[in-house]
Amino acid sequence: MKPDYKLMTVLLVVLGVLDLAAVPFMVAANHHTAGTPPVPAIIVTAVIGVATLVSAFGVARGLRWAFRVALTCRIIDAASNFLGLTNHPSAVTTVGGGVGLILSRVATVLLVGLNPRRVARRAAATGAGVAGPASGSQPERSSAAMQ
Repeated sequence: MKPDYKLMTVLLVVLGVLDLAAVPFMVAANHHTAGTPPVPAIIVTAVIGVATLVSAFGVARGLRWAFRVALTCRIIDAASNFLGLTNHPSAVTTVGGGVGLILSRVATVLLVGLNPRRVARRAAATGAGVAGPASGSQPERSSAAMQ
């Protein structure tokens, strides 16, 4: 596991487990309570949870596809949590939606900041800016080469 991605990986695993843990509660609420999540929302939550867990292992290794998948999952999950937060059929779903929304937003910010492609572009821009104008157009020659 790359050290830079440790916090991100742990957060993604927690979010994936929380998504999967929410599915049985959503199913139970769907049959007993009015204003509950529809069946497609339950299925999407389960798929998002599995995809987040799979992408967490790719993020730990710094794979580009994993960052894209994780970012997509967190955006969809944030939208889902926002809808759960605004419909608030119970206090538990309101609190769960709020916590899920905040954690998904934190994960989104971390994923964008730690994306390998973006980090590589920043390093290249910083390296080119330092090496370009500061070093001049000609490399230094050793005294042996001049003789």
